[in-house]
Amino acid sequence: MNRYPNLFSPLDIGPVRVRNRIMQSTHTKGYGKDGTDSQRTIDYYVERARGGAGLLFTDAHLVHPTSTVGMTRKTWGFLPRSRDFDRRLTSAIKEHGAAVFTQLVHNGLNASADAADDLRVTWGPSAVKSPMYVETPKAMELEDIAEVVEWWGRTAEYCRDGGFDGVEIHVGHGYLLHQFWSPIYNRRTDDYGGSWPNRTRLTREVLAEVRRRTGRDWAVGVRLTATDYLPGGISVEDAARFAAELEADGDIDFVNVTAGDYFDFSLQNSPSDIPDGYNVELTATIKAAVTRLPVFVVGGIKNPAHAERILTDGKADMIAMTRAILADPELPNKAASGREDEITHCIRANQGCMSRLLKGFPAGCTVNPAAGREGRLGAATLSPAPRPTRWLVVGGGPAGLRAATGLARRGHDVTLCERDERLGGQVNLIVTTPGRDSFAWIARDLEAQARRAAVTIRLDQEVTPEYVRAGGYQNVLVATGAAPSRTGYSPANPAAAALPGADQAHVVTVWDVLLGTRPIGPRVLVLDDEGTRYAAGVAEVLLDQGRQVELVTPFPSLLPATMLTIDMSPLYQRLLRKGLDYRLNSWALEVGPRSVRLINLYTGAREVADGIDTVVLATGRQADDALYLALKGQVPNLHRIGDCVAPRKVDHAIYEGELAGRELWDPTERYIYDGDLEHLKEVPV
Repeated sequence: MNRYPNLFSPLDIGPVRVRNRIMQSTHTKGYGKDGTDSQRTIDYYVERARGGAGLLFTDAHLVHPTSTVGMTRKTWGFLPRSRDFDRRLTSAIKEHGAAVFTQLVHNGLNASADAADDLRVTWGPSAVKSPMYVETPKAMELEDIAEVVEWWGRTAEYCRDGGFDGVEIHVGHGYLLHQFWSPIYNRRTDDYGGSWPNRTRLTREVLAEVRRRTGRDWAVGVRLTATDYLPGGISVEDAARFAAELEADGDIDFVNVTAGDYFDFSLQNSPSDIPDGYNVELTATIKAAVTRLPVFVVGGIKNPAHAERILTDGKADMIAMTRAILADPELPNKAASGREDEITHCIRANQGCMSRLLKGFPAGCTVNPAAGREGRLGAATLSPAPRPTRWLVVGGGPAGLRAATGLARRGHDVTLCERDERLGGQVNLIVTTPGRDSFAWIARDLEAQARRAAVTIRLDQEVTPEYVRAGGYQNVLVATGAAPSRTGYSPANPAAAALPGADQAHVVTVWDVLLGTRPIGPRVLVLDDEGTRYAAGVAEVLLDQGRQVELVTPFPSLLPATMLTIDMSPLYQRLLRKGLDYRLNSWALEVGPRSVRLINLYTGAREVADGIDTVVLATGRQADDALYLALKGQVPNLHRIGDCVAPRKVDHAIYEGELAGRELWDPTERYIYDGDLEHLKEVPV
């Protein structure tokens, strides 16, 4: 019986019939180069078409050279040569039954003039500073506007020639058409500014030109921001009005509703702190304003039952499950066949899909190491072991669980031992901090996968060299993780191997707080030299316990790493409202019985924080490698993975678990696509 009759019913989008209501919206992945996309992108989308998605939106196509600023890894859709790749991409997707659209966008002023190897001016409706890059654009002249309209139509024509079933015109997220529409950006006094008809004129002209160049038998829609969450900006009532007017114009076949702007990036790609489906009610308002157009919803929807409920309630017609399908390309097929218990769940951490991208690296996924690596690690590439044998995996955290599952799926007889009473490793600590409930899916999914693969799991089992010898194990994989450092060492004071006074009883670690193993006094000082949620989480736990908390950090801002995972804004809002005090550009010189001596790292000024009951070290972890080192030379086939190699993120643990399950020990075999690092093929192992 189909549990989701609405979700798996077809939908007509203009002239295009889509097989179900699950889509993946446009999301940048950074797999291209010099304005042309790559085989890596084809592999990525084919995996998701094969996995059952109804509609796939590919990476955005930029419509004009002034929109390429800082975007060399995106497709320059205005170049005729883009059609050659697009034909390969769309043909490969359609072979697996999915419809394929793309997005046409001009970034406008939310770009940077410092493009790689090409310094140029950015364009915008008015000379208003970009909230993203804090740069001032050129206010577009009338001839610039006319040129962009023409190039938008030309790019759409190229996309049709490239085999796409349709396009959406981006009128959101603070990009050019949104900028002309919004009074926040648009301060013009000519025919493109001021009044509502003037501010919406450019969008209408672009849509008319796209229709003129591509015809009526091709799908064209808009990605429309429902609100930019700013006083004096676009409201949901404005968006509903605009959607109704565009429907009446007759140039669009769908409305894809989004929200947010670069004034607060977390409202575009919200992290796990924000509830799933955060745009649903906004979308419902816009759907109520149109009469015939299908309306799409985006916004952290990852559960098929949730998606079905949205459709049943009439709040949308198509459900974007973008990050969910990034995490598990097979989600649609699994949901359709009643295998929801096999779904690998998106945790909305933004570590692989956003943080990597904002660092300039290709996008990936925390829970799916094959994301962006489908050609090497996709589901169809897992091959049986040539000589199945017995393996012992030590450690039931993410690395060990992933490795054990891979080894077992390939035919090995695998036993996994975990010294704790439950699986999950450090994930069990993460979920005790606010906003991180979704991380529980990591442990649940990995355990379920291991049990389905028939891994023998032994809990409360300490593994020693004697245990390994007694079991006759010749193949051992150590994934014993890491433990918090108690030295207080920080590169903020590199000459000191340990923080003086860190060995006192009132100096504790983050783990001590989260596990409740050490007494904590009413006034707490947290030393944070990482700037991540490691310190943020323990600080919020302490604040929620009613303690007075001050965080000291060497960084010039509070929790700077959370900017890249797009959770800085919700974290700041919660922590500062709860009373967190903090001191920037500073570090500890010495911990006393009731005080901490501090130094400003730039001025050298010294202060004393008095009346401190407890000092919490959020200063990193150390590899728990004792078992591995004890087994070296005693086990013929011994390896280690994850934090017991070096403490890192859960992304690295799961990725190394995947490689270990495939027995990819040779470092020259770890790279993604042949030719990426061609010179390494001759490196001796």
